[in-house]
Amino acid sequence: MGAKFSIVVVGAGVFGLSSAIELAHRGHSVTLMDPGPIPHPRAASTDISKAVRMDYGSDELYMSLMEEAFEVWDQWNREWNAALYHQDGFLVLSPAEMKPGSFEYESFQMLQKRGHSAERLNSKKLRSRWRFGAAESFCPQSRYGLASGDGCDRQR
Repeated sequence: MGAKFSIVVVGAGVFGLSSAIELAHRGHSVTLMDPGPIPHPRAASTDISKAVRMDYGSDELYMSLMEEAFEVWDQWNREWNAALYHQDGFLVLSPAEMKPGSFEYESFQMLQKRGHSAERLNSKKLRSRWRFGAAESFCPQSRYGLASGDGCDRQR
């Protein structure tokens, strides 16, 4: 194993804490600094409405990092008494057509390449699956959305 370092992590939000835990697991000496109690009542990571995703356009490195991160979240849920992470899928809506070079198109291609369930949706499919107001205002008939079903389909 490589050299061990003394590392200071500034900020004990979700990213600072998870970084400190991982660094400690790797054998480094870690000091975690934050100006308030943990969890800090005003921290962005304190509430329950956070989103993590795998779609980063054509950036395969970021997607692979998120695949690893999801495995760790699942591991933590198994190890702790209460599930801290709840995966429920991800929906991207675009006012523009999905075509090569667009974030949505490249994300869709990369999700498929790496074996994840993803589906292209038009406004008719959106209306039939989710009953929210005028789907056309989000996704006109000639335009597309991208739904990643991994949150619903993955075995726990």
